[in-house]
Amino acid sequence: MTEVRDLSSQKAATAAIDSSCQYGLFAVSKAYKKGDTILSESPLIILKHPSNEVRSQFDNSCFTAKKKSSNDKDEKDDGNIINDLALPTSFTNDLPSQQIKKLKALTLAAASYAMHLPNLTDETKEKLFQLYHPSTNTQGDDGVTDDEKCALKMSNQAVKICQQIAAPKTSLNRLVQDTKGADELVNLLLIYSCNAFEGGRVYHRLSRANHSCDPNAIVCESSSSSGGDGNNDVSILKAACDIAEGEEITISYLGSYLYAGYPIRQRVLRDSKYFICQCDRCSITSHSDLASCLPCPICHPRTGRYLDEDVMFDDGDEGDLTVSYAAPKNGMTAEERSIQCEGCKKVIVFDPNEQSMRKKKEAACVNYMAKAEEKVYDRLEGNDNVNSNASNKDDKNLDVEREANEQFYEMATSICGAKHWTTNFMNLSLIEESLANFHSTLMSMGQNATEDAETMEDLLTGIAEAADGIDRAFKYAIGLKLKTDPAQWLFDYIVGLARTLVGLGDEKSQKYAAEWISKVEEYAESFESDGMQKVVSSLKNAWKRHSIEADGEESEKKRQKVA
Repeated sequence: MTEVRDLSSQKAATAAIDSSCQYGLFAVSKAYKKGDTILSESPLIILKHPSNEVRSQFDNSCFTAKKKSSNDKDEKDDGNIINDLALPTSFTNDLPSQQIKKLKALTLAAASYAMHLPNLTDETKEKLFQLYHPSTNTQGDDGVTDDEKCALKMSNQAVKICQQIAAPKTSLNRLVQDTKGADELVNLLLIYSCNAFEGGRVYHRLSRANHSCDPNAIVCESSSSSGGDGNNDVSILKAACDIAEGEEITISYLGSYLYAGYPIRQRVLRDSKYFICQCDRCSITSHSDLASCLPCPICHPRTGRYLDEDVMFDDGDEGDLTVSYAAPKNGMTAEERSIQCEGCKKVIVFDPNEQSMRKKKEAACVNYMAKAEEKVYDRLEGNDNVNSNASNKDDKNLDVEREANEQFYEMATSICGAKHWTTNFMNLSLIEESLANFHSTLMSMGQNATEDAETMEDLLTGIAEAADGIDRAFKYAIGLKLKTDPAQWLFDYIVGLARTLVGLGDEKSQKYAAEWISKVEEYAESFESDGMQKVVSSLKNAWKRHSIEADGEESEKKRQKVA
């Protein structure tokens, strides 16, 4: 059983919930074991409609692509409408691309709400507007943070955009042309910004779960979820670890960036949810940013800004060298992120005004790391020139992106080392591309024996590299000492690798696939859908077919001898 509590008083929330106060979801009456279901809930509202329906709320001139005909099926990727929507330039001048994308998302959410509005009950609206959102009254600025002001500004801008581009006689136009309706929509967009889950889903209780960078719960999809009108669209909150009675239940708002370093986690949360995280992982003042560990510049002096090759790859038992790592303090700038080595115990501080050339050289690695982190994050988010010029995913552009990812991986490895989040994220980006290519390669074989032999050799090399990269990422995730299972992050990669190994067809490869599946089998049983559990079981047991077939052949030989 769960209870919504006021975080300031730790008392249960009353019926008169103040939407500007901070609340949290707590475990009451019982404790939870890892994998236990805490609650199941359908969304109050889904602020996302099929593209054609949303388009109908706006003037056609707002879109760069033509509207699909009514006979066409709705797009599977409704995210394409964000790319097609052209906002008035008066609102987008001098805005970075990520803010423009967010403004578009708010505008589309406003249209979706306007379409929902005629069918919303008073009870649903009451529950919806009780959810936390920053106050729209900023007079005096008492207690209003800069992030909350930014959220309010973006919501107001989105409503003004809707007033300009909403098509006449539409639900959206009627809402935004009414003063009370426009004010209601501003509050709604603040609620959307602070509470919406993937796909624009907003919940009554689940949206009360606060964020932590070391969460104790995970949101999963129900096995019976059909993605329908909300009645069958169910999300399940499960315990990621044991949760004591009375403990607050927290989830992550970060996606895969849960496994990134402090400054990137804070940047993502400020950009997407408008707050600065002060969870236990972010509040520690010691040198504890384990996601941003660097090879110690004192124990392992650099050549310029780059690590020696044996240090950067840190092959562990395969080499004679033991690499000593230094963890930074939590901080947003290089100056705030002094590092301390686990080996020599020395603390290194980056100071642009440092006079000692030796200390300046030793500390420069912290500044190099900070710059590398920004570049890798921009690359992952598509804010770099390579991605922006490669919107058409033909073979030539895919090759350009692959080459760019390899260059970013090499940069991260040579500057930050093997145990830094940038290296592991870029490596997984490359592995994701490789896994997609493995399947198509297997399907294309069988035409020419000579070419197949060469292709198979390259394929096996690629599989070995992918397996090594996933293994490194798994060890990295374990090293972060989070409550969540590393399989939550790496599940899709491991299943993809296992599919490829099973697809090779031989017993040895399929047994190797079973070894990989054993790393995520327990996680799948607790947190994945029934369908995915069947996939995991099939991949784990694929090799046994060889024994069954061998037994069948042996039995047939004996039968023939008797006959």
